[in-house]
Amino acid sequence: MFMHIVLMQLSDQIDDHFFAKVADYAERIRNECNGVVMYHFGENIADRAMGYNYVTSSAFTDSATHDAYQISPAHVGMKTFMAEYIEKIIVFDGVMPTGLGQNHT
Repeated sequence: MFMHIVLMQLSDQIDDHFFAKVADYAERIRNECNGVVMYHFGENIADRAMGYNYVTSSAFTDSATHDAYQISPAHVGMKTFMAEYIEKIIVFDGVMPTGLGQNHT
């Protein structure tokens, strides 16, 4: 499985319209992009968030489906819409090993 996590510090200009539009894009991504196992946009409630107040957490069947998602109309539209609201961003991409259980690190 391929993980893609985007931590963002969003501006104070976000409002109900922003959240509704992002929710629509997230739904489009879940429906239109093949290989999406999980896709979520939400608030980062960690005490150690260092200002990164929102996140997209996503999982894909493999890196190829993640690559296809990156250029999909739904994702490109979401990135374009959100760009003016993003003040800082950090991205994690990586492969999650199979067979991880509570006894593995």
